Amino acid sequence: MESRELYKQKYQAQMHEWSAKLDTMKAQTEKLTVQAKQEVQPLLDAAHAKFDAAKSRFEQLTTASDDKWDDVVKGATNTWNELKAAAGGALDAVQQREKKV
Repeated sequence: MESRELYKQKYQAQMHEWSAKLDTMKAQTEKLTVQAKQEVQPLLDAAHAKFDAAKSRFEQLTTASDDKWDDVVKGATNTWNELKAAAGGALDAVQQREKKV
């Protein structure tokens, strides 16, 4: 298993990456028609909610005791997978609507 510090660094790097991707999606959405924006906004909101949950999990990682570490890592992995799925769906929706513009 990865050391705690490496895992936290990896998680934090992924957070920065997805933060940038969400910012890019938001900028792309601004270029869409009003109807397209309304269609993708719920997906973007869901992705942002998952990102907020991932930030919360990161906080748990930084304070987890040794006996809770494995459980916190499992929760963080699940939250991370949910974020990737939600953000991936939002990105696909934005890109599809960009093609129609």
